[in-house]
Amino acid sequence: MAVAPYRVHRLIQDLMRNPAEAAQFAKDPAADYRRYGLADREARLLEAGSLEAMTELGVHPNLQMKFLRLRKASGDGAKLVGAGPLDAYLDRLLEP
Repeated sequence: MAVAPYRVHRLIQDLMRNPAEAAQFAKDPAADYRRYGLADREARLLEAGSLEAMTELGVHPNLQMKFLRLRKASGDGAKLVGAGPLDAYLDRLLEP
């Protein structure tokens, strides 16, 4: 399994930190895909949003949980699951 490019991890982290951006992402993810420079394959796998697609893409397991939780919470584009202490710890581990 290859490791996902940093830009994919950065997108997921930024979405978790910014509820307004996450709500916009829920409505129109293509704009963020372009902004973060994701390849078509990466965008398709993120769009699929399944655990298998995330694993195939090489997203770190902790970020998989965050992204899947984000997709579930922002289905209506309004509410998000708040980040907790574990998220802060994982963010520190994943910082470059």
